[in-house]
Amino acid sequence: MAAEIAQEAIWLRVQSDPLSVEQCMAFAEDPRAGAVVLFSGNVRDHSDGRTGVTLLEYEAYESQVLGSFGKIADEAAARFEGIRRIAIHHRLGPCQVGESTVLVAVASEHRAAGFDAARFCIDTLKQTSPIWKKEHWGRDSDWALGAAEIKRIEEL
Repeated sequence: MAAEIAQEAIWLRVQSDPLSVEQCMAFAEDPRAGAVVLFSGNVRDHSDGRTGVTLLEYEAYESQVLGSFGKIADEAAARFEGIRRIAIHHRLGPCQVGESTVLVAVASEHRAAGFDAARFCIDTLKQTSPIWKKEHWGRDSDWALGAAEIKRIEEL
C-alpha cells in the first residue's frame, strides 16, 4: 500500500514498504538550496515506561493523512524563508527496531531555516496527523502512551 502527492517542490507519501532516505535526499536536492536537512524517526527498543519494545505498528486515517501533510508543508514554506523543497514520508503497518518510520527532508537556501522547518514539520505532524502507533514488547502490546487529541494546524 502506498499513497502519495508528488509535485515539483513537495513530495508527500504514506506506505507500508520501508522508507528510503536516499529517495528523500535525492528529491530534496535543489541548486538554489545551500542546505538539505533530513530527520529520520526510528523505532527504538524502549518507550515511556516500557522496555523491550520489539515492534511498532502504525495505523492511519488514510484518506486524511496526505491532506494533513500538505497543510504542514505549506505552512512550513510560508513560515520559514528560503524553503525550496519538502518531503514528508511515513510508514504504516509493522516496523522493526532500527527501521525508519518517518522521514522529513527540507531543502532551504540557508541551514537555520532548514533546521527550523524540519523541526516544525515533524513536531506538527505528531500533533495534527491522524496516525497512531501500537507498541509491542514481550508478550504484550498496547497503543503508545501519551497519545493526544489531533489538533488543527491553526490551533498550534
